[in-house]
Amino acid sequence: MPRVTLLTAGILAGVTAAVVMAAAAAPAAAATLDVGAPDQFSAALSEAAASFVEETGHKIRLHFVEIPPGAFRIAREGEMDVLIPPCNQSTQAFCEKQWVKPETGKRIFCRRMAIMLPAKNPKGIAELCDILDPTVRAGSLTVLRARIEEVAPALCRDPHDTLDVMAMWARDGDVMMDLLAEERIDAALAWDTFAITDPRNFVVLRLPRSVAGDQACAPIMAFVTPGSDRPEVAQQLVDFLSESLTAQDIFLKHGYMLDDGSDAARYDEHAARRFQNVYDNICRQLVDDYGIVEGVALDIGCGPGQMALTLARMTDLEVIGVDIEPEAVEIANRHAKEAGLEDRCRFVYADAHSLPFPDDYADLIVSRGALPFLRDQVLAVREVYRVLKPGGVAFLGGGMGRYTPEQEAHRLYPAGVAPDTALDRGPGQSREDSIFPFPVGSFDVLMTKAGISNYTVINEGGRWVEVRK
Repeated sequence: MPRVTLLTAGILAGVTAAVVMAAAAAPAAAATLDVGAPDQFSAALSEAAASFVEETGHKIRLHFVEIPPGAFRIAREGEMDVLIPPCNQSTQAFCEKQWVKPETGKRIFCRRMAIMLPAKNPKGIAELCDILDPTVRAGSLTVLRARIEEVAPALCRDPHDTLDVMAMWARDGDVMMDLLAEERIDAALAWDTFAITDPRNFVVLRLPRSVAGDQACAPIMAFVTPGSDRPEVAQQLVDFLSESLTAQDIFLKHGYMLDDGSDAARYDEHAARRFQNVYDNICRQLVDDYGIVEGVALDIGCGPGQMALTLARMTDLEVIGVDIEPEAVEIANRHAKEAGLEDRCRFVYADAHSLPFPDDYADLIVSRGALPFLRDQVLAVREVYRVLKPGGVAFLGGGMGRYTPEQEAHRLYPAGVAPDTALDRGPGQSREDSIFPFPVGSFDVLMTKAGISNYTVINEGGRWVEVRK
């Protein structure tokens, strides 16, 4: 039986066992692949590798190494069938040195450069320039230093023992997050995935390309190596990691992105404009049902901002759109300025799992279509309830609203999605036919888990839940 070699601690024993057992059951003629990857991807890749073994019967030996020296060593040795470089620069180096076959490379997931903050963000940090405040104690991953020196040189000062100024660099993301959790620093510049294992204690603010440049997104690639004597099977594994829905679901679960963030512009150009009538109808429904036309409204998962802007036009509300994708927020703020509404409608990039607002803040909260894209829906709903004012209303869910004519609604729903399956997968519906990575099941179950009792489930014009406080 082949041994799964893990050159790092911390891998989930159950996942490792799954790879071993699946390999043991494989036919004797099955190929055995050696795969080299950074240790920071161990949990997700082990789970994806186990699925590949179960599906194909091929055997895999996983070699996880410390980066950066371990990654370069394992590449130089040339004994792997598949290599997964840890970042943009190493990918380029691997290709230039011909340690991999560039033509075989495929992106398997992405990470984004982000500001990591403690829960509730006590310093009120909203963008990179806020870290320039000399009272803010910040740290950064060493791998990001070159870019930070370029975009924010004031952050890169000489070391200072008291951590009163930016001076602390770390190779180990776990060390950085421990410092943040212990409140020894106020902010950390790191990859967005470092907070995934503990979303209740950290806020994620992804940095836009306009600030972070090429480092804003780190696409992680998998390659077949020139020395592989099983190139066809190795390519099969690369294709599986890149294209199979099984692997994509695993990577999403572990907090990795499947795109580089450029979808916001495409959505704004096409889908968002196509749904403008829907936004009008939902906002009119909100005004008619709740009569909340003054105060503060939040749009959670606002995208390029069409619905938030529509709500601002219809009311005297101060409307704040929230989205974790900075490119979407930049587009939304541009739309607000073009519409002359920037004094009452603004957009912030923030994490729905830890909203940057105080308790009892908003009179009205709306979220259309965001819940199935959140890894921890219970935590997100609790955050909505926390920032909702007593007497306020939150309207969460998905659909076209009851004012949208049925014929138009059916035309706009994606294939396989209908009003009664909005936010979920229909009976017998496969992952291939669904657009939702984390479908929402029963609202009653979700509200019970969140500890919310004052709610009403609405199955008209989609699937919604109305929450009152």
